Amino acid sequence: MRPGPKFVLRVLIVAGVATALMLQHQSQVRLRQEIQRLGRQLAELQDVKENLSGHITGAKIVPEPRLPAPPTQPASPTPAPAEERAATNLFAQFKDPPDLTAEQVQAYLQANGRKVSTLLAAYRTSCDPALLQEAMRNYPADPQVAFEAAFSKDLSPEQRRQWLDAFEQAAPENALANYLSARDYLQAGQANQAVQELITASGKRQFQDYTLDRRQDDEEAYLAAGYSTGAAKMIASGQVELPQLAQLKQLGLQMVELASSYRQAGDEASAQSLLQMTATLGQRYGPGDCAISHLVGVAIERNALGAMASTSPYGDTGQTVQDRLDQLAQLKTTVKSLFEQGEPLLEGMSDRDWISYIDRDKAYGEEAAMKWALGKFGRK
Repeated sequence: MRPGPKFVLRVLIVAGVATALMLQHQSQVRLRQEIQRLGRQLAELQDVKENLSGHITGAKIVPEPRLPAPPTQPASPTPAPAEERAATNLFAQFKDPPDLTAEQVQAYLQANGRKVSTLLAAYRTSCDPALLQEAMRNYPADPQVAFEAAFSKDLSPEQRRQWLDAFEQAAPENALANYLSARDYLQAGQANQAVQELITASGKRQFQDYTLDRRQDDEEAYLAAGYSTGAAKMIASGQVELPQLAQLKQLGLQMVELASSYRQAGDEASAQSLLQMTATLGQRYGPGDCAISHLVGVAIERNALGAMASTSPYGDTGQTVQDRLDQLAQLKTTVKSLFEQGEPLLEGMSDRDWISYIDRDKAYGEEAAMKWALGKFGRK
């Protein structure tokens, strides 16, 4: 017996209801799952919010900036207040170079050994004469020890003479030893020995006053004492003494006086020879040295030329004595003008610029370093 239409209809209705119930159940399951997923995300967001609130206090929600942004001009660096510049600028801090303490010196020597360079650097940076005495005892044949000893104020004239002789023996190719020895002989009234030293010096090409070596060694001593690189460079550059300059300038004057004595005795050839030696002494210093050394050299050469006939030929370039005098006068003016313009700029240089300046000074000479400073910081 086949089922009637009503039965089929009921079956279809029941099946439809069952299907609807099943679909509803599946929908409810998916809804619960979605609610659970959203709940987990909300919990995670809450955790993030709480975590952020623990790190950022007092933060306020601000509107986002409007785009496009308006055009702007590059901002100029804000200068530090005057008192801050004064506290951080190396020029201001170390205008008067400090001496190292006994404790700093001993720590430096303990770390680096008591050799020639360290003992002399310790002596110069602390002004303790006992350190120079130690170097003199332990390294009497070293040229730099003899150089420092020759300028010691604690020596008698006889002892100074001994150290000048030691300097010549330790540095047989260095004309400076002979020049300093000649000056000492002239001081003692021993003109013949002085002239012999001058003749020997004029035949030597090497001229070494150890300024760069002394500065480098002193710089390392200040670094070992805890000073920054810039400070160590500046202090070592500023505190290095150049005692040879005063003696060489005096020697130049003495040589001109000696040439005058030859002239008065009727020996013009010897007078001219001595004047030329004096001019050569002045030319030993050039633009690659310290500016003061260069200017002392210019002064020595000018004094020699001033005792010559202005119209006489000078050198092998076709110049006259007067031409060279004019050239030296212009050179002196140029160097002085360079430093008059450049020195005010040094006070405002940063530590990094000071390092660059001093490195250029040591590599190319002080005048080249000042030209660099003037070109970088001067008015365009």
